[in-house]
Amino acid sequence: MEIEELVKKNLVNGDTLDLEKSQIGDEGARALAQMEILAQVSRLELGDNEIGDDGVAALMASPHIRNVKILNLKSNQISGPGAQAIANSPHLSNLEQLILKFNKIGEEGARHLAASENFPKLHTLDLFRNHMGDEGVAAIKKSRYFKNLSRVRLD
Repeated sequence: MEIEELVKKNLVNGDTLDLEKSQIGDEGARALAQMEILAQVSRLELGDNEIGDDGVAALMASPHIRNVKILNLKSNQISGPGAQAIANSPHLSNLEQLILKFNKIGEEGARHLAASENFPKLHTLDLFRNHMGDEGVAAIKKSRYFKNLSRVRLD
C-alpha cells in the first residue's frame, strides 16, 4: 500500500496518525516527511516499522512535524545517528512524549539526547532496552535539559 493511502486510512480524529506495524521502512518515512498533512498531526505512532537512521533523519528534518506532541518510534532500527537527528531537530519544540524503547541508540544516542535543548515541553521519555550502558543512562539522568521529566524509563 502506498504511503498516501496508509495516511488517509490511519489518520484518526484529524490529529492522530497511527502507522504502527505498517512496515513503511526508511523509504516510507522519507515520503511521509514530505507530506503537508503531517502539520495537523499531534500524535505520531510509528512503532514497529523498520525505520532506521536515514528515515528518522528525514522525518526530523521535516517542518511538517512541528505540532507533534507524542512521537512513538518504538521497536524500529534507530541507532546513535538517528538519536542525534532527533536531538538536533529544530521542529520538536512542542514534543511532550518521546518513546524510543526497543531501538539501539546506545551510549552515543543517549548522550545526544541528553545534550539537546530542543525538547522544552518533554515530560515523558521512554528509552527502555536501548543498550545505552551505564554511561548513557548517567548522561540522561544528569541532563540539565531533562529536569521537567515526570516519567522516564531507561535500560
